[in-house]
Amino acid sequence: MTKIQKIWLGIFLGMFVVPEVLWSPVSNYIFSMSKPLKHGSIQIFRDNFLLSSDNINILSTVLFIQMAGLLLSFIYLLVHHGVIKNKLVLWISCALLFLASVLVFFLFGFSVSLRNIGF
Repeated sequence: MTKIQKIWLGIFLGMFVVPEVLWSPVSNYIFSMSKPLKHGSIQIFRDNFLLSSDNINILSTVLFIQMAGLLLSFIYLLVHHGVIKNKLVLWISCALLFLASVLVFFLFGFSVSLRNIGF
């Protein structure tokens, strides 16, 4: 890959990684859904302001940015697949990016539906 291609791929991946490191919205959703209730409330991976019901619009925006970053990274790898020499790493990366983008897509839909419920 050329330097420009690596920079664009880094920007697209950064759209997912930076919000995930700062606030962990995807990790919090997955962790809270996989753990049983403790004393009548959900368990969270890391407490942050996005979990407040007042900030559901900000959470939806962050999840949309993450989804866009994952999808753009996936599309970028598919478009420039001829430049990458190791095909196994390319297809494993594409599969992981696609699965992660589908997961974030469903979480984004879940957050949008919560916004419409009236939280």
